[in-house]
Amino acid sequence: MRVIPRLLAEETDMFRYHSCRFQNEQSKAAAARIVINKEFNVTNCFTLEASFHAYFDRDNINFEFTTEKYEEMGESLVSSLYDYVVIME
Repeated sequence: MRVIPRLLAEETDMFRYHSCRFQNEQSKAAAARIVINKEFNVTNCFTLEASFHAYFDRDNINFEFTTEKYEEMGESLVSSLYDYVVIME
C-alpha cells in the first residue's frame, strides 16, 4: 500500500510521502477509502488531498498552485500508476 505514494513522491515535489498516513483512524471510518478497503479488501485505496493555495518543494520553497500545476500532478499520478503496474508484473 505504500508503493504508489512512494512512486508519486519520487515523480513530483508536489506530493510529500512523509505527510501520508497509512492508518485507518476511527474518525475516518466512514471515508470511502476505508469502507472500500474493509468491504471489498481493496489494498490500494487512497485519498489524494491538495491545497487550494500552494506547496513546498524539497528545498522548502513555496510555489503557488495553478491549473497547470494541478494538471501536472494528474500526469505524475498516472505516471506513478504506470510504474506501479510495471513493477508488479
